[in-house]
Amino acid sequence: MTTTASPSRSAPTTDTRAVLLEAAIEYMSTSGPAVNFDAIAAEAGYTKGALYHHFGSVEGLVEEVFKEAVRRHAEQVIAASEEGTGRERLRGLVDSSAGLYGSGTPFYRLLLRLHVEAGVTRPRLAPIAKKVQSRQRRYMTELVRIGQRDGSIRGDVDAAAVGDMVNATMQGLLVQQLEAEKTQRRAALRFGELLEELL
Repeated sequence: MTTTASPSRSAPTTDTRAVLLEAAIEYMSTSGPAVNFDAIAAEAGYTKGALYHHFGSVEGLVEEVFKEAVRRHAEQVIAASEEGTGRERLRGLVDSSAGLYGSGTPFYRLLLRLHVEAGVTRPRLAPIAKKVQSRQRRYMTELVRIGQRDGSIRGDVDAAAVGDMVNATMQGLLVQQLEAEKTQRRAALRFGELLEELL
């Protein structure tokens, strides 16, 4: 999911901020909730001062890590939902999200942790999480409307209600990383079957 970027001090085009952000994602994916500027800076090959210069504070860095983690996930699921009928696109999004959430990778455990922290211990992340949820609901609702226009989804279902339901289920599947892999797969499969019946 993530790649480790190594800074090249001899290359003037090196984006220091991007290298530091990548190091922070790698570090936070495998560490606990505490964020260690010294360790992240050392991993990136820069000083702790570089982190403060680019992100201002630990919370500023965590905010940017959250935004980037969400962006990377969105990039993948949008790519999986770009082609086909509205129904195929919606199923592509659901199947891709379920697969990624159930992948068990450190990156997705980090994404889960930051979503939880947004509602509990890191209030600065809450507006980001709310904005993400709003965008996701709109996108899912639009896929349903596309399906209704192309005839692949029933016209008598409330598109916004389906969008809300799919979004809520995707959030549930994100949290289901805490369950056994078999349980995660079964939940995703059963939701897919119910969604097909509804559509």
